[in-house]
Amino acid sequence: MENWLVLEQLSKTYYKERLFMPREKMDGGLKPFSLCISEEIIGILGESGSGKTTLAKLIAGIEKPDKGSGEIIFRLNEPLKQKNPVSMIFQEYTSAINPDFTVEKALVESVSKNNKTQETKEKIITVLNKVGLSEELLDKKPRNLSGGQIQRVCIARSILTEAKVLILDEAFSSLDLFNVERMLELLLALKKEFNLYYIVVTHNLELATYFCDKLIFLKEGHLEEVIETSQLMHAKSAYVQALIDAQI
Repeated sequence: MENWLVLEQLSKTYYKERLFMPREKMDGGLKPFSLCISEEIIGILGESGSGKTTLAKLIAGIEKPDKGSGEIIFRLNEPLKQKNPVSMIFQEYTSAINPDFTVEKALVESVSKNNKTQETKEKIITVLNKVGLSEELLDKKPRNLSGGQIQRVCIARSILTEAKVLILDEAFSSLDLFNVERMLELLLALKKEFNLYYIVVTHNLELATYFCDKLIFLKEGHLEEVIETSQLMHAKSAYVQALIDAQI
């Protein structure tokens, strides 16, 4: 398979400014590393402060690296329709939608401005149905929706922007097991229909093992190991083995 994600000597450092004292390095940064990915669903795992979300933000272009570069490449038969093909869904998805916006208003902004009003609404309804939501929710505000419904609205918004890569940053952590299973089934169906690629940021090794093709392990900003999910039991890193043992 061809690589679609290429990272070259990517690094990021965060500092805490201190009055009359040298600034202090903070957790969450990344030491330089390079990586090429061809698998279509990848997981980024590690403890809090390991750099998981930092890596996701760098890939998404939300933050800029200190050094190095990250590039998303697609096959010639999958032309990009926008400059930044990445959409990120954060853990705090309940604040991802303006509380004063209706679902329709939140989604209208994601549709091409070239579309006519009626075409826009029809497109929104179609995508809402694809993510398992009814058009009856169009006039609802976030406070009238469940957490799972808000998350589905966020996914619909990503699809409407015509993003090719969805980054899910701890997106399942507040859902119960039943809803996690339903969400994973939905994501797999959407992947097939819209030719999507997923990057899953999580601390849940069991979930990542079930859903992802390849796993990236970070520890204190270092790239600890990259391994295919099917080969996880043969991981060489003592850190990764400890995570596996903790799940058994």
